[in-house]
Amino acid sequence: MDQVTDRWGNRVTLTDERWRHIVEGHPELEEFQEEVLETIRMGRRRQDPIDSQKYKYFYPVSGLPFGLTHIVVVVKLAGKKFVLTAYGIEKKGGR
Repeated sequence: MDQVTDRWGNRVTLTDERWRHIVEGHPELEEFQEEVLETIRMGRRRQDPIDSQKYKYFYPVSGLPFGLTHIVVVVKLAGKKFVLTAYGIEKKGGR
């Protein structure tokens, strides 16, 4: 289990169970756990339009496979504040 603090002072937990969930669905992230945590620490975020306690954090990461350019981490900021999932995306232009 890892805990990191985002730029807004939220202490977010990445449990071992959630990490297994992430790499089972997105094995390309298996070697990028530190970058997933860095995405929470340093990334920009957007609030989910339906669930006001859910946020997506975005952060550019070099070296991702398959032309992916950014990691997205979905976090629930209610109660215990924990990672739901993470995945890579290809984002063209800008940050």
